[in-house]
Order: sequence, then C-alpha cells, then structure tokens
Amino acid sequence: MAFFLVISSGAYGQPFRLLSDREIQHGLTGTWVASWGHGLTTTNVIAADGSYVSQTSGYPKGTPGRYRGTFLAKDGMVVNRTTISNQPVVVHLHIIRLDSHELVWSNDAAVTLPTFHKVGG
Repeated sequence: MAFFLVISSGAYGQPFRLLSDREIQHGLTGTWVASWGHGLTTTNVIAADGSYVSQTSGYPKGTPGRYRGTFLAKDGMVVNRTTISNQPVVVHLHIIRLDSHELVWSNDAAVTLPTFHKVGG
C-alpha cells in the first residue's frame, strides 16, 4: 500500500489556488522582461490572443535573438509554439507563479526559468 503526501502553499501566506486557463491567458497578456545573467535580457510582448514576439539581447556579437509564436494556456500550463531554424518547436511551460508583477515557470525538464517581471501596468 502506497501513501502520498501532497503539500502546497501559497505565496506570501495566501492559500494556494490553481489558476484557470482563462486566468492564465489573461495574466500573460503584456510585456515581460527577464535577466538571464551575463548581460542577457529577454523581452516577451504577449497579446491577448496568445501571440507573442520575443527578443533576447546582450549576446557577445550583438545580434539579438528574435522569435514569434504563441503562448496558449491549456490544462493549467502554457503551450509555447514557435519556429527555430525553420523547425517547429513545442514547449510545455508549468506555471509556478503568475501575478500582476511576476511570472515564474518551468519547462518539461523541471528547469525553473528566470523570473519575468511585468513592464507597465
């Protein structure tokens, strides 16, 4: 017989509550900026329909990386669809925290990405 213990906690003393896909999609809309260290910065501009443009700057040769795609909420996570080097890429992102100021998510390999901060309001 196996027993499982699940412990969850909310941020800043608030009770934990899963966000609906609609709440996630709404929360993603806007401009988000993250620092990867070593001078690399990514800016994602996400529209209400989930389409986005992304730019990472600070590479040693100076040429920024630019991507377009969609971030769509599905089953409590975000499905990122984009094209890299003419190849379609799909990445599932698991929401760790999403509020009006911060976005923290991890990929399928359970790697937590840098915290994105919302620009403006």
